[in-house]
Amino acid sequence: MSRFRLPLLLSSSALLLAACTGQPSSGVHTMVEESQLRGEAWSVISLNGENITDATLSLNFHQPGQVAGNAGCNNYMATYVQNEGLFTITTGGVTMMACPKPLMELEQKFLNTLGDISQARINADGILVLSGKDGEKIKATR
Repeated sequence: MSRFRLPLLLSSSALLLAACTGQPSSGVHTMVEESQLRGEAWSVISLNGENITDATLSLNFHQPGQVAGNAGCNNYMATYVQNEGLFTITTGGVTMMACPKPLMELEQKFLNTLGDISQARINADGILVLSGKDGEKIKATR
């Protein structure tokens, strides 16, 4: 039985090393880099799986750690942190204009969703995808 230990140990070690090559598999999504976020504002096209067609929701990563934009009715300011595979957004100030009720409800949904974000990536189509623990929350394009 001991003569099988060495070949088993060597083959197990080889498999372990092959799995640790550092190359992500095609199914692994890497986090977005800050430089990819900055520049022109991102327009939200989907919120919690629903297409956004009759309102303007935007994300403008204008400075490191800061994001601002239009939440449908009002402008908002927020901070974001990207650390150890997590991407979180904390909303701050919001202007106080009144709008029709459906727009105000959409705005509240958007602002609440920002607080649920835990990951950010840009997919193969160039769409910014912000996800939470239960899947994709926000999709935005330029």
